[in-house]
Amino acid sequence: MTKKLDAMEELVEFTQRAVDLAKKMYGDDVSETDFTIIQPLSEGQGMIFQVKDDEYGQRTSVVDIMDALTILPTTDATLDIYGEGE
Repeated sequence: MTKKLDAMEELVEFTQRAVDLAKKMYGDDVSETDFTIIQPLSEGQGMIFQVKDDEYGQRTSVVDIMDALTILPTTDATLDIYGEGE
C-alpha cells in the first residue's frame, strides 16, 4: 500500500531539501545558477523545485506538485546549450 503524505507538509520539507541540496551542489554559485530539482513519487505524482531568472532578469523560484509526472530514462548524451565544441 502506498504511503499517504500531507501535501502541504511534504511541499515545505521538499523545498527545504531542494534548497539544501542546491547549496551543496552549487556552493557560492547557487544564487546565479539556474536549476531544477524533481522528486518523483508513486502513481505518477511528483514535486518540482525550479530556480531561474524571469524575463525581467529577476531571480524566481517555483515549487509545483504534479499529479501526472513522467520522467524518461537518461540518454547517454548532452546538449550543446553552451555552444561548446565536441
